[in-house]
Amino acid sequence: MAAIKKDQSTSLIVKVQNGVTESGQAKYAQRSFASINPAASDDSLLAAGTAIGALQSHAVGMVMRQDVCTLGEE
Repeated sequence: MAAIKKDQSTSLIVKVQNGVTESGQAKYAQRSFASINPAASDDSLLAAGTAIGALQSHAVGMVMRQDVCTLGEE
């Protein structure tokens, strides 16, 4: 039997730099946005994450997409 994906959900995560550690490394915080349409393109999510990041007072370190789904059999 072939495996199929079910109940897929997508989140958009924007990592912003919110300080510096004692050793001088950048510290990051995450801003997560759930209930994103799984059909959204990577380009659209990058554009949205970049736009959201521009509204933050901290510099954007990374824009990430997180997809989660359940696997089952036909």
